[in-house]
Amino acid sequence: MRAKKLVACALSAAMMLGLASMTGCGSAKKDYDLYIYNTKSEIADSIQDLCKDYETETGVKVKVYTCGTQETMETLRSEMNSKNYPTLYAINQAQFTEWNEGGFVLPSTSVKNEELKSIYDSIPESMQLADESGASCGIPYNVEGYGLIADTQMICDVFGLDNADAFVADYRSANYEEFTGMIKAIDDYINGKGGEKVTLSGNAYTTAKDKTATTENMNGVFAIAGAEKWTYANHYTNYALNAVFPNYNATAAATKEDVDKLEEPLVKMVQELDMLSSYTAGPSGKVERGSEYINSTVTGYDQAVQTFAEGKAMFIKQGNWVYGTIAGVDADKASRLTMLPMKVNLEQSDISAEGVTVDKMNSSIPEFVSQYYVINKKDSEEEQKAAEDFLVWLYTSDTGKDYITNKFAFVPFNADESEKLENPLSNSLVYYMSNDLVMGNDFDAFPESWGLNTIGATIQEQLFTNPDQWDENTIRTGVEDALTKWKDSIKE
Repeated sequence: MRAKKLVACALSAAMMLGLASMTGCGSAKKDYDLYIYNTKSEIADSIQDLCKDYETETGVKVKVYTCGTQETMETLRSEMNSKNYPTLYAINQAQFTEWNEGGFVLPSTSVKNEELKSIYDSIPESMQLADESGASCGIPYNVEGYGLIADTQMICDVFGLDNADAFVADYRSANYEEFTGMIKAIDDYINGKGGEKVTLSGNAYTTAKDKTATTENMNGVFAIAGAEKWTYANHYTNYALNAVFPNYNATAAATKEDVDKLEEPLVKMVQELDMLSSYTAGPSGKVERGSEYINSTVTGYDQAVQTFAEGKAMFIKQGNWVYGTIAGVDADKASRLTMLPMKVNLEQSDISAEGVTVDKMNSSIPEFVSQYYVINKKDSEEEQKAAEDFLVWLYTSDTGKDYITNKFAFVPFNADESEKLENPLSNSLVYYMSNDLVMGNDFDAFPESWGLNTIGATIQEQLFTNPDQWDENTIRTGVEDALTKWKDSIKE
């Protein structure tokens, strides 16, 4: 879910095995007490520091290896086949079945440390990595979420406000019709026509008549990464998935009848994307649909974030992970960010997931755990104990908690609104978590690459290159073809 510009691994799987004598991998003699395999490249340095501090406090020597490329699982497979494999390793939900079926996952029911058991038990059900028996099998690294990101100062300047708090509160509960009215008014403001009234949650706001230093560079309402299929084929279509499937496991177990229920939500969400893409900001002016709309130098991920960071767009649909990139462009702007829910072009009749309403979807953001710490069931009891003790220390000690929130800049799974983080987008995420305003991140349970190669390809190759309003028949045909491919992959 982070940008796919991931840092390359320091060593490939083959090199790791070849250099076993240097790293300790594959060597019969160990010079450490615990081996951790980390896949979050952005914390590569800080997790090394963490392990040094852990050794200072406990005397336990920890070896940590970080791999942050798309080949992390290939490297992990090589490590698991070596003589000295990791006792604590990182995987995501989609990779869980492979390692669980291979016997590499220690469930919470087999954990000896009672403090660690209580940590497993405290993980909200929506975030649990659970086996078929329902036993929790991993501890979340962190929690991430995505929605519409905005600069609160820009909100104030566009609507002539001294403070954005009331606007943000009203936006959070606004409906889709109010959302579209707001977009049109902001677009008119960008084009020099201010003084328009909009309504959010029944309360009126009026666009300012003059531009400010914060808004003078605006050339579009949204920064959209048209060149990056994952931003809409996965993240955006996830809203349609939440209308049908209550969680990841339900999506993974989808029947052909379940998949059929996705047609109307997907059609309407693509129709909404048709509307949103008509208001796209670019690095040097508004971006019209056509060949430029899928040009990575104009609408690539990095360029879209840059466009937003430079104040050329009011919103960008991204996650709390973009804070650091925006801060690198404009630290003041980064400190003023907030995350708002995307509004959905759905009616209640389009929603079949139990307990889900249009109002709930319009007030919520997708939440997910990108990686979990998992204990290797095949390792010795002594090393399993070392892993258990480490996890307890990480999540309960002052030093460990400081690393998680301040040095890793992560959102703990058990964070609440009393804990203020440096990243304001993470604080927004905690607000939604604390108020039960979150949706599942179901797209991870797609058949592999389904979203990118089906609905994502249709959007990018047929729709984003079309300057005219998208024809409903074209949208529906693309959705039907995509769903047919999903159903063809289901064995019943």
